Amino acid sequence: MSILFASSEIFPYAKSGGLADVSQALPEALRNSERVYTIMPLYDLIDREKYNLVYSGLTFDYWLAGIQHQFDIFHREDMPDDLFVYNPILCNRQGLYNDQHGDFGDNGLRFGLFSYAVLEVMIRMELDIQTIHVNDWQSALVPLLAKTRYHLPQKIVLTIHNLAYQGIFAKSVMNELEIDWEKCFKFEGLEYYDKVNYLKAGIFFADQITTVSHSYANEIQTPIFGYGLNETLQVNSHKLTGILNGISYEVFDPKSDQDLYKNFTARTFKNGKLSNKSALLAEVGLSDEGKPLFVFIGRFTKQKGLDLILESLSLFKDFEANVVILGSGEDYYTHRFAALANRYDNIRIIIGYDEALSRKLYAGADFLLMPSIFEPCGLNQMIAMRYGTLPIVAKTGGLRDTVTDFTDIGELENHGGVGITFEEHNMFWFMHAISKALSLYGNREKFNEIVKHDMQVDNSWKHSAALYRELYQQH
Repeated sequence: MSILFASSEIFPYAKSGGLADVSQALPEALRNSERVYTIMPLYDLIDREKYNLVYSGLTFDYWLAGIQHQFDIFHREDMPDDLFVYNPILCNRQGLYNDQHGDFGDNGLRFGLFSYAVLEVMIRMELDIQTIHVNDWQSALVPLLAKTRYHLPQKIVLTIHNLAYQGIFAKSVMNELEIDWEKCFKFEGLEYYDKVNYLKAGIFFADQITTVSHSYANEIQTPIFGYGLNETLQVNSHKLTGILNGISYEVFDPKSDQDLYKNFTARTFKNGKLSNKSALLAEVGLSDEGKPLFVFIGRFTKQKGLDLILESLSLFKDFEANVVILGSGEDYYTHRFAALANRYDNIRIIIGYDEALSRKLYAGADFLLMPSIFEPCGLNQMIAMRYGTLPIVAKTGGLRDTVTDFTDIGELENHGGVGITFEEHNMFWFMHAISKALSLYGNREKFNEIVKHDMQVDNSWKHSAALYRELYQQH
């Protein structure tokens, strides 16, 4: 079977969040048995030389609304099935979707062009594709265009990684992209409160829809988590499946990760974790490796439960514990954290995206803070467990599916991920979870037993990739 996998970001070429990690790891896992072509925009910020990206020899023009759009197709020299689309409107800017002034005003056109390019590349390169797999709103026009303009036979799967981002634009973009008003501007298509909604169109026109955990598949059909599309998803629930994400065990491996101070395994984690913790504390200016180390790694956005973390810092300052926060994102939270950066002796706040430092935090920490308001799947908790760090999570979405509270289980054997969970999203229950963590840390034998167990839990793509293969083969 041949699959064309389209995504607006793929690690390591370009990344703004978990979509990039999934878009690297799932094709990698599928390539063990299938031929998978990946395709993404060749943004200006991508280092072509570093990744051996070369011109494929294919350039084509596509006319829309009287405007000539040129597309140049590149591929990776050592991995020719990794395809890249260059178009000036799509790629010629320093940012994927936004800059310091906010979202780019032409994102509707940009990713409409990308959706056209996905299909044109498949046709012009004569790729023998059975399934087209698209991801989130940035490629969600592919199903609509394939069915209404190209009339293609390929099966199309849409994965929703985060329903909060839908691609809502002024309906005038329909003219720019020459989309058929009669066929497409309706409830069963793009129409959304006199605007257009790319993700909504993808939901209706795709043959199958997946989302990234079982719990999230149920949650998004409710008004609380549906972000205005809960009824659309209910109507299409017959083709909606929750398939839990995994992580790449090649990319995330404490045994070989070159960013760590010292590599370790589940057998050597005690000394390995301690060495990483000591070096990390020295690097960020903290002391006392005997104290538990709590970390947050992620985007500064309300979804991640940052209000709870901000409120908790005035309490953490009095705990026998250290805290390191690493992230970037919304200005409101960036400013709030920046104001606290040097206030407390046992808390360090580092603003920015730093992949290498994030790996050091996973390896050196004892607990990962992940109090998300909602979390479609979440990868951080899986990475943390792989590196011997226990996750403290809210019971929502994929966090509910991947982490069980250590007080809710008997024997660890044959159990999935274990950490600390809390049900109600408020300060009382969050601090109750922190208290449980401090107590568990005091019982080193039990703590180390859970750490070793979590490092051996299989959160790889092996099982989930098999489920995707089954989905692709369904008629």
